[in-house]
Amino acid sequence: MTKKIMITCLTLISMFVGVISVFAQQVPNAPNAVRTTLRGMDITIGNWWRDYNPETQRPRNDYEERQLDYRKRLLQTYNFKMQEKNIASWNEMPQLTATSIMAGKPAATVFLLQSDWALRLYRQNLLYPVSTRRVIDWTATEPLEWNKLVTTAFTFGNRAYAFAAGYGGSQQAACVFWNKRLFREAGLNPDLPYELQKAGTWTWDKFLEICKQLTRDINNDGITDTYAMPSDLSTEILDAFVSSNKAMYVDRDRNGRLVNATGRPGFIEAVRYYMRLRDEGVLKPKPEGAPWNWHIPEFNDGKVAMRIDQQYIISELRNMRDDWGMVLPPKGPRSSNYVVFNSENVMIIPARGYTDAQVDAILWAVQSWETPVDSNWRISQYPNYRDRRAVDETLALIRDQRLWQWKYHLHVPGLNRGNIGWEIWWHDGEPAQLIEAVSQSWNALIMDANEM
Repeated sequence: MTKKIMITCLTLISMFVGVISVFAQQVPNAPNAVRTTLRGMDITIGNWWRDYNPETQRPRNDYEERQLDYRKRLLQTYNFKMQEKNIASWNEMPQLTATSIMAGKPAATVFLLQSDWALRLYRQNLLYPVSTRRVIDWTATEPLEWNKLVTTAFTFGNRAYAFAAGYGGSQQAACVFWNKRLFREAGLNPDLPYELQKAGTWTWDKFLEICKQLTRDINNDGITDTYAMPSDLSTEILDAFVSSNKAMYVDRDRNGRLVNATGRPGFIEAVRYYMRLRDEGVLKPKPEGAPWNWHIPEFNDGKVAMRIDQQYIISELRNMRDDWGMVLPPKGPRSSNYVVFNSENVMIIPARGYTDAQVDAILWAVQSWETPVDSNWRISQYPNYRDRRAVDETLALIRDQRLWQWKYHLHVPGLNRGNIGWEIWWHDGEPAQLIEAVSQSWNALIMDANEM
């Protein structure tokens, strides 16, 4: 009897393993040339914030466990090594990347960089023109969707010099975060921004209306106790309204040249709207003597109801006492849809140190490494947010490449959008006057960038 039970158990185990293998991500087939070149290679994706080594990685959830299993099988099948490695601090990363490539001894096989850092390297002729390699279909969506915004932004002379996998991971989209408790106390539906975003009625006018309701003198002593938002960071707030009105600081013309876009009507309207928020008194002024980052505890500690910032701040909100939500900025009058104003951390391959065959192998390996192990991307995102709607609705919009708008002002060294964003607080005239005050210096910087 015991023997029969053991046989039955072994049969069930084998059946279970068989089911697992059926649903596990299959290792892709490599071209023969890639298979030969890849054998014995040691590929490192260098970054400034985390390590991921399949030999030592400990998964935190089911998705990461399946991802680790897939990556191990990938490396074993083609007999090579691959890892993500923190090779420098944020401050050290640009210099380490440049000096190691110039020396012909890159500190990583692939570098994951801020887009402005990658642009500097391009201008020094230190980037490999990755789009010239045919091992990758850069327009494909399977097995991996490539980030078309990055490919376009880094295309110079019909060659692309940087790439990113699908949605990427920089989390730099402009977003509106709100405190659900303060919405409720102001008599508002705590999920109101979600409802408006879903209905397509999340607009500048509605946003201002809500801001007025959230700005309250609770004890009727003539002093505002709770504001809709902090007045900082001014640049992030201006980003949200500029982009949501289909405007830009800097644009790119048909010939690929950068142009000053601040004189266009949509941009002027965005500055005027920001000034209106200021004049309506819904933005909490910076307290005297407060540090530059005073706005962070203002929101995180539940003292203001909303905060406009980049998506990556979700890491700061994990320990926030109050529940919070996240939506895209409200639509401006010139936009028929929401806009994802974004830059992206990009991958680059050094122009020196690798043969064309090695570059093919590296690109194929990166594509295979980044291939999702589950078509349901939401599973891995739910733990990062307080509610599912942030993922199912807002993050779904952020991942929609049709809504993306690139931050071309990052292509202009020395251009500081704070020249407008910060000055809004002291400017009493028309928005066009403020813009005109910086246009001469900005035009010079843009001209220099075009000649690099």
